[in-house]
Amino acid sequence: MQKDYKNSAATQIVDLVYEATNNKGKTENFITKFSKIYTPIVIILAIIIAVCMPLILKQEFKTWILRSLVFLVASCPCSIVISVPLAFFSCIGKVSKKGMIIKGSKHIENLSKAKYVAFDKTGTITTGKMQIDELNLSGNMQETEVLQYMYALEKNSNHPISTAIKQKVENKGLEPEIIVDEYEEIAGHGIKGKIEGKEVLFGNIKLLEKSNIKEEKNENANYLIIDGKVEASITFKEEIRESSFGITEKLKKVGIAETIILTGDNEESANKIGSKVGINKIFAGLLPKQKLEKVSKLKENGKVIFIGDGINDSPVLAESDFGIAMGNASEIAESSADALLISNNIGILPNIIKTAKKSMRIIKFNIAFSLIVKAAVLTLGVIRNSTNMASNHSRYRGKLIDGIK
Repeated sequence: MQKDYKNSAATQIVDLVYEATNNKGKTENFITKFSKIYTPIVIILAIIIAVCMPLILKQEFKTWILRSLVFLVASCPCSIVISVPLAFFSCIGKVSKKGMIIKGSKHIENLSKAKYVAFDKTGTITTGKMQIDELNLSGNMQETEVLQYMYALEKNSNHPISTAIKQKVENKGLEPEIIVDEYEEIAGHGIKGKIEGKEVLFGNIKLLEKSNIKEEKNENANYLIIDGKVEASITFKEEIRESSFGITEKLKKVGIAETIILTGDNEESANKIGSKVGINKIFAGLLPKQKLEKVSKLKENGKVIFIGDGINDSPVLAESDFGIAMGNASEIAESSADALLISNNIGILPNIIKTAKKSMRIIKFNIAFSLIVKAAVLTLGVIRNSTNMASNHSRYRGKLIDGIK
């Protein structure tokens, strides 16, 4: 059954926000660990300055206690410990306003370093909405009967092809009372089942080859096969997302070296869509395992973003450095991804990458600036009275996360 995305959106967002607060990145985890080690070391050094230094140098305790207090106040790590997590959450907040929810700061680092962006085709580059283009009969069955058999096999699927068939049959009021036994989905091929004791298959050209059926083959068609005989073929046309046009050029401007389409659909259809949206590197006719292999190969040369929506995309979403599930994706695709594109607008991806890159630059600057200033203040605090400098230093703490807004 197709899930009602809108009804589950609120619960879904709450779950994603909870996951985001618990998924910390390498930088944030390092800062948290750093503060746990840094704080006790600073306290020990402050005690040494207050007690040992006057004894060693034979000077007044009052002077060195004052310097110890200056050292203790100036060494407070809040400028780092607070600014870094806040910078990450500012980034997540800004990205969410654009229409994407990222599941934790650890994913922002991978997003900012991405070199390749790979897209699924159906439901990602295209809207996922399909209509029946042509239905050709090659057996003794009537058009209505053929559509009812296809409907019986596809009624429990939310694939765009299934939706097109269901829409056609339901609009005509032809919903059949047909029971499908031994129902089975064959990944990348189609669907298999038994209807009234007959073995019924419905799927693409690869299903014909797998079933050793010799037929004049149309790579764009899906076939209805009953007891080893092709009864009908059907073709579909799909709608391209408006935001897909020109996406390659926009991504190049934010440092993406290459955009790619990875699809299980036939080569002719994939090339046709790719040429319209400006993506030239296309791998078509891929099974889920082959998609996984392509992404793994790309990862050898740089970070990979993958965007998909279907059950078959789930392994690739999990394998990629930054997996993005479309807003209407299957539940398993959502759980496998690192981010959810609620808006379904892939045109915002360049701006999101730009935001991630800017956030990481600010975070690195915050850390370097804080450490340099602290080193200077702590050193001067020990060798001279730097109460005024420590006071001035405290003014910088509230300014370190500026820039993201």
